[in-house]
Amino acid sequence: MGAQNLLGQPFIINKLQLKNRIVRSGTYEAMATDDGKVTEKLQKLYRSLAQGGAGLIIPGYAFVEKSGQCATRQIGIFSDDHISGLKKLVQTMHEHGAKTVLQLAHAGRQTVPARIGGKTPMAPSSIEPDPFNNVQPREMTVAEIRQTINAFGDAATRAKKAGFDGVQIHAAHGYLVAQFLSPHTNRRTDEWGGNTENRMRFITEVYKAIRKAVGNEYPVLVKLSVEEGLPGGIHIEESTKYAKKLSELGIDAIELSGGTIVDTVFLMSRGDIPIDLLTMGKDAPVKQLVEEALFSIKDAVKYEEAYWLGAAEQIRGVVGKTPLILVGGMKHPQTMEKLVKEGKVDLISLCRPLIREPNFPNEILAGRKSPSTCAFCNLCLAAAAVAKPVRCYNR
Repeated sequence: MGAQNLLGQPFIINKLQLKNRIVRSGTYEAMATDDGKVTEKLQKLYRSLAQGGAGLIIPGYAFVEKSGQCATRQIGIFSDDHISGLKKLVQTMHEHGAKTVLQLAHAGRQTVPARIGGKTPMAPSSIEPDPFNNVQPREMTVAEIRQTINAFGDAATRAKKAGFDGVQIHAAHGYLVAQFLSPHTNRRTDEWGGNTENRMRFITEVYKAIRKAVGNEYPVLVKLSVEEGLPGGIHIEESTKYAKKLSELGIDAIELSGGTIVDTVFLMSRGDIPIDLLTMGKDAPVKQLVEEALFSIKDAVKYEEAYWLGAAEQIRGVVGKTPLILVGGMKHPQTMEKLVKEGKVDLISLCRPLIREPNFPNEILAGRKSPSTCAFCNLCLAAAAVAKPVRCYNR
């Protein structure tokens, strides 16, 4: 059987059957209402993606508590008021043959007071301000930790009521779950930090709360950072332990990524760095500091295809039959086919290529050999930084 036919074959996650091995990775859209509700723009975006042929679509990081909102016009799922709009969004995707899993997230320290009702962002530990938001978070109390764990469970209940085919815990890119996993952001000395087991306690309890809410046959996935690129941050040795434990707990699939939004975003989205756009409007001293910081990493984050593959190969050895989903710089159909054929990963996840070409999956499955026309210029990322709606800005 040809590798291309394999990409087009069905795949099962828990009890959920996907029509092919192509996933649209969770992506910030900046198209919801101010309080996180679904709009016509969101409907149109996901209709286009569903028509484009991806077997699984993951709408981007729905915040589970008001205190967990990271960005303007981000999808929310912190109240029952969100269910009816999300139900329509699901129906839009189902009508065109796509399955959909909702990504559940909490910003933790990666937000600003103005976005969360004037409150100070909370995190596992009150560490120094990050360079992007320049806000020092406060340390969460144990009661707040428990409350947030319950919020993830409640959000999963709402996602199931809305008709989503599963949920994905966002434990990557420096958001709250990843903050507990990372020694860089989790400097606690109680049962929620200090060693691998304690740093995993938060995600373990989140998983258990979600599983209790939705049952054993409802898919629960995770997006996991394998590298943060920070001194004392998550590195592959630690993330391999995390992946092994999550597999043993019963997680239904693991999507591998890396980097953080506020410290090492271009480790996550390798390619060009649109420095001029990212420093536009900043005061001269700040502009100079940001420019210097971005120039210093420019060569280290140059585009390369499948840049998390090495991590996937290492993690594959410890997770048994738990499906692996690989995102990050996927460009050539032949590369995607080869990775699945060789069993290095089970599904291929795409973000920027589907911003540029939503119909790319259909074309791959119809025999397209030419690579994505995405230039990995990251103009879409620069636009997201100022809450502009997701689209290709390189036209």
